[in-house]
Amino acid sequence: MESEALREQAKYDVIWRELPSYRDCSPGEIFASYFFDGFKGKMRPGQTIIDFGCGTARVAKSFLAKGLNVTLVDISPYSLDEEVRNALKLFSQQIEFVQACLWQLPPSLKSAYWIYCCDVLEHIPEEKVDEVLAAIAERMRFGGYFSICLKEDLVGKEIGLPLHLTVKERGWWEERISKYFMIASEDVLSKGLYFNCRVTKK
Repeated sequence: MESEALREQAKYDVIWRELPSYRDCSPGEIFASYFFDGFKGKMRPGQTIIDFGCGTARVAKSFLAKGLNVTLVDISPYSLDEEVRNALKLFSQQIEFVQACLWQLPPSLKSAYWIYCCDVLEHIPEEKVDEVLAAIAERMRFGGYFSICLKEDLVGKEIGLPLHLTVKERGWWEERISKYFMIASEDVLSKGLYFNCRVTKK
């Protein structure tokens, strides 16, 4: 990894190891029903999904319940919940974990039918956002879901390490995402805290 990516990994290694409260909220798990509802009737067992910036990856339980083959991607190997680590062993044919920086994805990471990316893009340095979106778009064969926090993070302020590196309004994110994806539908949830959208191939 490049030096900037290594610095980000070191930051999240510390957070995931030393701040158990950071696991209390899992936006990916919270917003899964919106993703499933938006593509009702189009999801089939055996299809593939990549969760970019998976964090705890608790949402993987919902993906596995749908019969999807799951690839989890995160910059820190310490992010995964223990239950998910166990699933990696028990369901190794259906779920895998790839440690990677989202602007330095390995060539071995193949495309998937679906992509999922919740509470992640605001953590990316602004100058890397387009690179990350382009890389995700290259790996999405049909559709996916983004959820982006529009506010400063509280945990980063507490520990003196900025976590949300790109804090922008809804329109800024809408413009960025529409460069690489067709936005199928949008939701602004939690009183404007998040910008959520379902996307399809452009």
